[in-house]
Amino acid sequence: MSKNSNRLSVVNGYSATNYLPAVLKEYKSGWIIEYYVENPSTQELSRKKIRLQRLTQRYKSKSELRKHVNNIILALNLKLSTGWNPYFVGEDSRLYTPVKDVIEQYKEEIKRNVRPDTHRSYCSFVNIFLEWVEGISPGIYSSMITHAYVAKFMDYVYNERKGMKNGCMSNRTYNNYVKLGSAFFTWMIDKCYCKENHFSKIKTKKAEDKTRILIPEEDRIRIADYLQNKNPGYLLVIKLIFNSLLRPKEIRNLKVSDILLDQKQIVVRKDVAKNGKERIVPMTPDVEKEFLKYNLHRYSPNFYVFGKHFTPNEAKASDSLMQKHWEKMRKELNLPKEMQQYSLRDTGITELLQSGVTPLSVKQFADHHSLEMTTIYSNHANPHLQEIIYNNSPEFAKKNNKKNLLTTPQPPLQTLSPQ
Repeated sequence: MSKNSNRLSVVNGYSATNYLPAVLKEYKSGWIIEYYVENPSTQELSRKKIRLQRLTQRYKSKSELRKHVNNIILALNLKLSTGWNPYFVGEDSRLYTPVKDVIEQYKEEIKRNVRPDTHRSYCSFVNIFLEWVEGISPGIYSSMITHAYVAKFMDYVYNERKGMKNGCMSNRTYNNYVKLGSAFFTWMIDKCYCKENHFSKIKTKKAEDKTRILIPEEDRIRIADYLQNKNPGYLLVIKLIFNSLLRPKEIRNLKVSDILLDQKQIVVRKDVAKNGKERIVPMTPDVEKEFLKYNLHRYSPNFYVFGKHFTPNEAKASDSLMQKHWEKMRKELNLPKEMQQYSLRDTGITELLQSGVTPLSVKQFADHHSLEMTTIYSNHANPHLQEIIYNNSPEFAKKNNKKNLLTTPQPPLQTLSPQ
């Protein structure tokens, strides 16, 4: 049989079973067991050899030697027939795990370590990534995902994936995908499923400025008057965002037992808090007055403060319900779309800073992880900035000053005498 026909038989064997059975080869240089298995990196059959030089030295009789070798071949072929592959053995064996299996393990593991909302974000990303990868290379191993794969995936989600606003992804969402992908690959490296973080090589895009604007007092008065008559429960919700700087998710998860009216405090439980740590939020007089109307003592401590109708209930209000009420109110009052529900929190932070509360106190009150974050959240356009500057800006050289600070003698420094 020619070399070409031998090569063809190997290819046919590979396509059928992904291995060729082990056989004994008797060469002048020595006996070897030879077999072919799929190399997962190249997805082609690769020859494997087991040299028998030491084994042959143990036997004086070739028949006894052949009997032993045949037993080895029989056992080896049995392993091969059940899917065994030498490439999947040893410290690099995890590199040949299908991406689908890796992602399932990833979703299960992070479920125990992150908040439910965060878990949903991570799962949504890896599900989209898996759907795209499987569409191109079904059953691909984790270590075979290259930088080119990741770059093509990011091009796909940015330009082609359906369901995005205006037919494409925003730069802010794109950067979030890069962050989520990098977290996934970092985890795979830690678990020995791959050796490189290809998402770390993807450059982020310049994020668009936030479209939210501050809500001035005159508009807040209009909002309060509107909700006082039509939806007083939702009025308390937005006061908690503005006055107590609570996040919508934290508000939705408040239970009756978390409202400590005697201590004038609100407890944000660690399973609800963004950073996973419990915190105590001081209650402002405005919020306290609204809570007193609720008569919370009549309800079970396990009830959510805000149910479907923003009254205490066993089931909590959904985030979409809160957004729905905000949009309805905004349109009826003809407020600009840049005034969003979360603008209330931005406005509350900004006005606290302007009123003289120290940035450190505002940082702690707002539950920010850094002072830089406090500054970012308060970096919104103030519609009255021009008026404030015009009326309060100091003159460069005010002529009617009665005292000249440069020439007026200053009192001597006083020192403390020992007692």
